[in-house]
Amino acid sequence: MMILQLNVNLQSIDSLLAIIFLILGLILVFYGRKLVKIVTFIVGGIVGAILIYEYIIPWLKISEPFNYIIALLGFIISGVLAIALIHLLGAAIAGYLAYRFVNPYFQDWMLPLIIAVIAFVVVLILFNKLLSIGTAVLGAILVSYSINIFISLGITVSFIIIIVLAIVGAYYQLKH
Repeated sequence: MMILQLNVNLQSIDSLLAIIFLILGLILVFYGRKLVKIVTFIVGGIVGAILIYEYIIPWLKISEPFNYIIALLGFIISGVLAIALIHLLGAAIAGYLAYRFVNPYFQDWMLPLIIAVIAFVVVLILFNKLLSIGTAVLGAILVSYSINIFISLGITVSFIIIIVLAIVGAYYQLKH
C-alpha cells in the first residue's frame, strides 16, 4: 500500500515538473533573451546592492534613509553593468573555447589566438542574436522533453518539434 502511494506521488511530481518545464520552455522559446537580461539585471543589482550596503556604506558612515538610497543606486548601476558584462563574458568564453578547440591542431599558438580573437569579436557583435537563437533552442528542447513525459513521441517527432519551435521562437525573438 505504501509503495503504491509513493508511485502515485512520484507520478504527480513528474506531471508537475512536466507542466513547469512546458511553461518555462515556452517562455524561453519566445522571450528567452529578455528573460536572461531581466535575470542578469536583477542578480547583478542584488549583488551590487549587497556589496555596497555591507562594505561601502559602513565605510562612508551614513545613516538612514541615505544608506538605502545609495544601496538602491548601487542596485541600478550594478544591474546595468551586469547586462553590459554578460556580452563581454559571453564573447570571452567563446574566444577561450575557440582557442582550446583549435589549438591542438596547430604547431604554434599564433593562429589559434587569431581564431580566438575572431570568435570573440563575432560573438560580441552578434551576442543578442545568438542569445535569441540559443534560448529558443533550449526552450524548444524543454517543451519537447515535457511533452515526452506525458506522451512518448519518439525521437523523430521530438526532433521535429524542437526544430519547428526553435525556428519559430528564434524568428519571433529576433523580430521583437
